[in-house]
Amino acid sequence: MFLNPAFVEECRQRFGLSYHVSYAFNCAQSVSFAGKDVLEVGGSLPPGFVFDILGAKSWTAVETPDYEDSLAEAGGITHKGTLLHTKTDIIPTRGFGTPFTSRYNFLLANIEDLPPIHEKQYDLVFSIATFEHIQKMPAALDRMHRALKPGGKLFSFFSPIWSAHDGHHLPEMLDSAGKPIDRSVIPPWGHLLVRPPEMYRFLCTRTDAETAGMMVYYIYQAPFINRFFTEDYLSYIAQTPFKVIQLTRTFSTPVPPNTQSVLAALHPGRKYFDNNGLYIILER
Repeated sequence: MFLNPAFVEECRQRFGLSYHVSYAFNCAQSVSFAGKDVLEVGGSLPPGFVFDILGAKSWTAVETPDYEDSLAEAGGITHKGTLLHTKTDIIPTRGFGTPFTSRYNFLLANIEDLPPIHEKQYDLVFSIATFEHIQKMPAALDRMHRALKPGGKLFSFFSPIWSAHDGHHLPEMLDSAGKPIDRSVIPPWGHLLVRPPEMYRFLCTRTDAETAGMMVYYIYQAPFINRFFTEDYLSYIAQTPFKVIQLTRTFSTPVPPNTQSVLAALHPGRKYFDNNGLYIILER
């Protein structure tokens, strides 16, 4: 049922979601939500979807407001697939409160700040399209591990990764005239091949100077994404107490041989420039 394309599209339309549906159904097949206390990291899927479709017992959504603030600077374009900008009776709570005050809990906070009261409370930590935004990865993984009951699982599926062809993750934004920016203006792996001044000079030939400067800021400095290579994620995970059930590189894009050689020379010790995401299942 879950992978039926018609049903996937029906859920997208019904709940105002996009990639979230197929990612969640993938998790449902691999791990299952049924009857579980779930901690969602980096999002807030709607109650109708998580209870009526996924069958969760309870749902606690932890979503940082910082990402929204960063996107607002780019022209007020908000993150899609979140309850923050949806007409709903659910009012998000700032910070962490007592777990399970209701069946559905929506908390505006950073996962790395999860307090002890949430430890060993959840059967499943579910996180999609989020790990690329986490700056304090060791602390975040530690809190996710602590949040799980013994035998509980962490599921994460995310992209793009900084070292990928489009890893700059430039948000939807407008130029100084109010027109949408074509993000494909940045060549594949361009953010890894040149430094910020060279990127600025290049972008000034494609758009106005003010917009070029803002784009360079979002590519290289803005805190709404981290700038971890695939190898960094693998290393951080290897240093946790988690048992690895699955750890798969995803969304591969072949790298031209000459480009691979240049990238490897510029970034010693890195080689997975073709990889653009990770599919992760870990167990406490």
